[in-house]
Amino acid sequence: MNGCISIGGTANLFTITEKSGIGALTGTIDGAAYGEPTSDFRDLGNGNFAYTMMHYFLDKDGSMVHTHDTAVMRQDPKGEGGTLEVEYTVVEGTGRFACYGGTFRSRGRVKPIEGESASGKRSVGVVRFEGKICRRTA
Repeated sequence: MNGCISIGGTANLFTITEKSGIGALTGTIDGAAYGEPTSDFRDLGNGNFAYTMMHYFLDKDGSMVHTHDTAVMRQDPKGEGGTLEVEYTVVEGTGRFACYGGTFRSRGRVKPIEGESASGKRSVGVVRFEGKICRRTA
């Protein structure tokens, strides 16, 4: 055993409020995720912005990964959503992720929900994860 776990997979995400979202995950973590911003948005110009986040990733086996993150949202020039890039830093793990740390990334497309039922700043999207986390040494 090399002490590292490759993180790979996909999340279909949906914002449930202006400040939080959920995702259905497949891949290394097969389950669900909850995330929310932990800072105000910082304007990067051209409709792009950066912010910090936190996530809880929950696997169907009961294992959990808690992360503190940096995110960048790059707006589509046509105004049809944009690209979301997130770097996740593990701060806690349980189950098969206990004693693991490190950073992994995701990148994907996000677009606002359209239609009469849309309210606030709700959006949907798909992101792809990649990277690895490794067992922490004492």
